[in-house]
Amino acid sequence: MEVINITSLNKTANNERKSTGSIILVLSFAILISCLCKIIFIKFLRHKVNLSFNIIVLFLGFLIGIIATQIKGGVNEDDFLRGELQLSKISPHLIYYIFLPLIIFDSSFNTNVNIVKQQFITTCLVAVPGVLISTGIITLFVVYLFPSDYQWSWRTGLLFGSILSTTDPVTIVTLLQDCGASHSLSSLIESESLLNDGLVFMLFSILDRMIVDSSYTIRQIIVDIFRQSIGGPLFGIICGFLCVFVLNRINNELKIEITITFGMTYFIFYIADAALGISAVLSLISMGLYMAKHKYCISTNVQLSMAGAWEIITFVVNILIFTISGLILAHSFVGIQTNLTSRDIGIALVLYLLIHVSRALIVGVLYPVITWSGMPLNRKECVIFAWSGLRGRTATILVLLIYLDSEIDSATRERFLFHISLIVLFTLIINGASSKFLVKMLGLHKGTPESQSVLLQALKHMRSQTSRQINNMKEDINFANVDWKILNNYLPEKLLEELDEERDTNIHQKLCVTPTQTHDDLSLESISIYSDPLQNQHYSDQISIDSIYQFDLDSLPNDQYILQPFIEQINNSDLDFECHEMNMRNEIIKRFLTAMSVDYEKQWYLGMIRRRTLRILIETIEEAKAKLSLKRHWQLLVEHFCMPLWLQCFVKFHKIKYLNIITEKLLFNHLILTIELALAFHSAKSRLENMLTKFPEFANIDNYIINNVLNEAKMLRVRASLVLHDLQHSYKKCWTIEMTKRCAQMLLKYESVAIVQLYETGMLNENEYTHILKLIQKKLFHLEHCYFMGVPKIHLNQEQDSPFDNLSLFVNLTEDEKVYFKELLETRHRWFQPGEILLRQGYMTTEAYLIIRGIVECSEDLLTCYRSGHIIGIDALFDKSSSVSNRTYRAESSIVEAYTIDESILNMFLSNVKMTRLIYNEIALHMLINMYQQPIHLLNYAQIKVLLDEYAIFYQNEIDHDLMTIQLKRNERLFLLVGTVQREEDDYFMDGPQLVTVNQLTSFYCSLDKLCIAYTWTLENEQECLQIVRSFTTSFRLSDSSQVKANTTMIYPSYSGYTTEFTPQYHSLIQVARSAALMSNIELIPMEITDLYHEKT
Repeated sequence: MEVINITSLNKTANNERKSTGSIILVLSFAILISCLCKIIFIKFLRHKVNLSFNIIVLFLGFLIGIIATQIKGGVNEDDFLRGELQLSKISPHLIYYIFLPLIIFDSSFNTNVNIVKQQFITTCLVAVPGVLISTGIITLFVVYLFPSDYQWSWRTGLLFGSILSTTDPVTIVTLLQDCGASHSLSSLIESESLLNDGLVFMLFSILDRMIVDSSYTIRQIIVDIFRQSIGGPLFGIICGFLCVFVLNRINNELKIEITITFGMTYFIFYIADAALGISAVLSLISMGLYMAKHKYCISTNVQLSMAGAWEIITFVVNILIFTISGLILAHSFVGIQTNLTSRDIGIALVLYLLIHVSRALIVGVLYPVITWSGMPLNRKECVIFAWSGLRGRTATILVLLIYLDSEIDSATRERFLFHISLIVLFTLIINGASSKFLVKMLGLHKGTPESQSVLLQALKHMRSQTSRQINNMKEDINFANVDWKILNNYLPEKLLEELDEERDTNIHQKLCVTPTQTHDDLSLESISIYSDPLQNQHYSDQISIDSIYQFDLDSLPNDQYILQPFIEQINNSDLDFECHEMNMRNEIIKRFLTAMSVDYEKQWYLGMIRRRTLRILIETIEEAKAKLSLKRHWQLLVEHFCMPLWLQCFVKFHKIKYLNIITEKLLFNHLILTIELALAFHSAKSRLENMLTKFPEFANIDNYIINNVLNEAKMLRVRASLVLHDLQHSYKKCWTIEMTKRCAQMLLKYESVAIVQLYETGMLNENEYTHILKLIQKKLFHLEHCYFMGVPKIHLNQEQDSPFDNLSLFVNLTEDEKVYFKELLETRHRWFQPGEILLRQGYMTTEAYLIIRGIVECSEDLLTCYRSGHIIGIDALFDKSSSVSNRTYRAESSIVEAYTIDESILNMFLSNVKMTRLIYNEIALHMLINMYQQPIHLLNYAQIKVLLDEYAIFYQNEIDHDLMTIQLKRNERLFLLVGTVQREEDDYFMDGPQLVTVNQLTSFYCSLDKLCIAYTWTLENEQECLQIVRSFTTSFRLSDSSQVKANTTMIYPSYSGYTTEFTPQYHSLIQVARSAALMSNIELIPMEITDLYHEKT
């Protein structure tokens, strides 16, 4: 008996082993045949048949199933037939737990989160009502209009309707991208489908339980809805945070990083579904989106491999899903008794029409809501959006779960499988095949006229460069035997003809009728003159000296003929000029911002910015693209200059010893982030100018708009320069640490290039080469995370630069006086975040602010900035007759630290002999600015300060002192700040504050019973001051890169022309370090920042 049992067990194990091997045989055969079909499709039918590859795989699986069902008696002997039969009876849980997690995570992880964030309101307004409306319409139809023999209940109808409400964007999005349709439209379709999947799977699980479990109550349904809709996303975000935290601390570990994402996908899905009872799909979507937002947690050398690995995984999963679906369909409908008739095909066709009518109704009803939410969809795009409701992988998986569930009656399962499979088939064939034609018919594939203009100029540049290369090749003796007629098939003209044929455009025709202009014909001198107008003498007074900066917007060039030597006017006869001008400006700004995002990724690869910094830069770029504004990009960066609320709370309790140590570290990290953001943005000027220099055809688009955009970029760059200079001057140790870190990273990059070169020349073997590169990568990773791993501990343990010591007001005091004032003012220390108002015009004030660090601007004059050492509001505090602020002052683009100064402290300052002149100069400066600007309108703020500090004669008559006489010559000015003076000739009395100019020799006597403060200077002093400041402000020059010294390198990369090694991808980046060797045009510190620093010291 025991022998019989052992034999039986061995036979069973042998059969199971054969069954498993047979399944692998069928799956591998299906994958290989599908790949062969894919090759044939790409080579011969790609541009002839608009058919989805998934349909081909489905037909292939169906064909295999039909053949297998027609072979009688061979199942037990043939391994292939045995495996095919096993797959047709596969467990629904295997499909759910093996295939679904990979599809969901890949869709969410490869989504552009920045666009999803911008379209989030629109997506929610479309997806949530859309699923409910679509499910309701289909349910009403199947319950009331289906034949009587169906006898489907409301629960069954809701389950059927929820499955048919899912959408699969893969096919339609790919077609839209190939056709050149709007990127925002394809992103909306993709994000709407992603949210649809989460909602439908939640409804599916609840409705499926309602059918199987008759005791499922309303209360339990409500609890499950809240638990799954809230618990699922919350759990996914937590898991995404943990995954990002771990990946951020792994550097270039290809196997580990890919395996973590793969393993976490299954782990999170199972824990959410089986252990926590929440929506596994919503959890995985949330985790994928969170990781997509922090996609730079993946190492630079792993991102490309990561994208490729997941692309292969989803490709295989798609093949397996549709192959198994075809096998199950074949076994369900061929050779066995079913409850289906030909009538059911007609019902399926009616259902196909119904889902499109319901989707068109949803888009039509929700169109006002879509436009209200800020999504710029026109009517043509709405047609595509309504037609894009394809059903695919998600619906197939759900219906397989129903069909393979034995707890549901067989007739219902068969009808579910039949109808939904036909709907999937119809949408993939009809909608998928006709979408490309519909896009072309509506004219959405051509893009806007403005984008076509830019494309035309880009193709002109490619043609001119190719022509130059051909001429060089013809002159080369090595190409003497080339058949140039055959070579014509590989010229840009031939490529454009093929492009026009594929996309049904006429670009080649437009390019042929446009006069050509080669790069040699363009005046590079014109570009260089235009590229840096601020360094000319006419613009030299744009920025002032010392701690006041003033720049004049009127001085920027707005002459639309500056680029006239290479301007080619486009034909606007058929366009509204204003609309065309606005659209063209938006197009140029969008492309400019795209160039900036690529440059930011280059900086990250070169080790100049951290992953967190890059994420912020890319997010702000994407939002600026949505607003089509360069200024918006800078404004968003300034928002990140603000200290977070939790850090502001720590700063308020900085006197606590242990909290002070933590606060210093957190503040240090925030300042480093600010420096990195400002430095990265600072290269904005070079990008657009390099576009003009390297692609001069770009200027043919619209000269006037190019000028305006370039000027806007220059002014924003000046703002960034001011912030950088203030950070360098105010936080010297932070600046030193950041510059040291960057230099170390640059050196390591150069070392990696040297190692590659030594390996290529045979000086290093493979083991030595690999080992040294790993050591270099380890050091680079350590530098990037040094703020968390303790590299700057030595600096953090040292006392930070005291802000009090940076103030010139207290430089000449004795040590005892410095200690006294320092202790007094420390209790009055305040922080102001960027955009926060210090004083408001017209409001009562009893305090002034002595600026310690940061930049303050006057709202009534945005061109003037105040920084360390100036006392804002001192004029209102000094003038006892009025305590109202004359102007509004706010923190501009950086954090501002200031001491509050009240009347008692001001009197203490004035009573100190070493500070008296400086304080009165500050009061006089603000008085002249606010009260007497018109008589000296030729001088700006900085020039007035130079006039008071260096040229004006200062008079001070204390009470009960000797009589003070002021002698004025012809063309001299007298500014009486406070007190009363008497003119000698006619006993005329003049009370301060007042400004007068005399045209003859005049004497004034000061009153003996009042304090008298006065200044005198000549008109010639004003002219000299004006000229001196003009020559002095060249220190803040925006010099051309060609004039910068060879050994002066910048912190961010410029376009040196050697960019072939850099391949920006959606998951960006590079596999080699060779491009670091070509950084000849990279500057370590912006030139104007260096100049100002040396002039200060």
